[in-house]
Amino acid sequence: MLGPRTFKEAAMPSLYRKITLKTIHQSDEGVHFGALETLDKYIHLRPYVREVKFLFVLSDYVRRTRHTSPDHKMAQNIWVNSLAKLPNIASYTFCHIPFFSFPKSQNRFLPIPHEQIELTVAALDNCNFLDELNLLYRATPSDISRLSHLKNVRSMRLGLPSREVLVAVRPWIEQCDSFSVRDAYAIDSLATIRPHVANLSILHIGPHHALSNRDLLQLLHCTSKLQELDVFYDNFLNIQLLNKEDKSPMSLEHLQKLVIRHQGVSSKSQFMELFNWLEVIISASPLSSLSIFSDDGRECNFAMPLMNLLAKKHQLEFLNIPQVVLRHPSLRTLFGRLNLRVLSIMLVDVNILSFYTAALPGELSFNLIALYLRSNRNTCPYSLVTPQLRQTILTLRGSPGYLRRLTQEKQTWKALWTAGPQTGRQGTDALKDEYGFCSNATEEDGW
Repeated sequence: MLGPRTFKEAAMPSLYRKITLKTIHQSDEGVHFGALETLDKYIHLRPYVREVKFLFVLSDYVRRTRHTSPDHKMAQNIWVNSLAKLPNIASYTFCHIPFFSFPKSQNRFLPIPHEQIELTVAALDNCNFLDELNLLYRATPSDISRLSHLKNVRSMRLGLPSREVLVAVRPWIEQCDSFSVRDAYAIDSLATIRPHVANLSILHIGPHHALSNRDLLQLLHCTSKLQELDVFYDNFLNIQLLNKEDKSPMSLEHLQKLVIRHQGVSSKSQFMELFNWLEVIISASPLSSLSIFSDDGRECNFAMPLMNLLAKKHQLEFLNIPQVVLRHPSLRTLFGRLNLRVLSIMLVDVNILSFYTAALPGELSFNLIALYLRSNRNTCPYSLVTPQLRQTILTLRGSPGYLRRLTQEKQTWKALWTAGPQTGRQGTDALKDEYGFCSNATEEDGW
């Protein structure tokens, strides 16, 4: 049995794999980062640091530096030397946090002083493993010019870029594999984004862009290397229905993972148009992972057209559709035509889980390693779900597996079933488990 000291020594490398530097709640004497101070004391931990997140509070910074002398500023910036001694940083994130609303304000994009950018670039200049840079604040073209000295970056996320920033970052993006725009106000036309995408394997375009479904399809004609796509589908921009020309064949032979987040889709005709648009992408790719989210919370009560579309993709292993209302025929299609490994759905009626009773012998297969469930406590109480799910899995699989309730709020609950006790699944966010903790595509942080 490990003693406390032995356990601490074994755990410290994992604890310091990701560190957070916060210019908040610090003393008036200057900025002090506890994690860096610890790493200066225990230098053997330095090589274990892979990710650094820098949370900056502009109002606090201005208050503390308004009357600071140059000599005092130099003393404050000792942290730069400490940061420069971390040789294996692979990911660095700048994130502005307004002081008055911390910590619930990560979608607020405000500037960071240029001097802080310069200091960070100086610290990271010799970090040869830094390949991911996340600028989740209001960056400027001059910031991009300074940060472009970090030559090994291959993945970039922007918070709320201006058109000028998108232009400034274009030469840099040409050497990147992954590009993400979290709040896409600046993408006001196809011409704004099209020059960025030719070499990308991962692309994310968040809300507030001006691209219709037609524009998005035209954009995908330029992305033959794409492996992962996370895109916002805004039905309010779709003035005309898709025609045959819009559905012309494209080459997405490498596209494996697709995340669609839609708004303004509520009627049957609107969902059918979404599915027609989706079919163009799916038919052009060897898709293995699909997630569909309703950004405005509107449920889809027309599941069968989607199920019939998915039934053609026998290689699909991951399906995350928490706002699509499924019934017996839908589940029979999923478990009769697909080889799913991970499924995330919403339950509107516990009796849906008895879908297997109407199936023919040998029609269904159950190959899941994880099943995410969520529902309303009033319409589908968790206490009723447990025995029915156990019976369903016993019938289809022969052994019950493991079910645990993960969250329960006033009106909702979430649960996770897994085939074995040790599966690596962490919680209710199926995307986080599928794409990784720091992926662009996580349900938890709203991407």
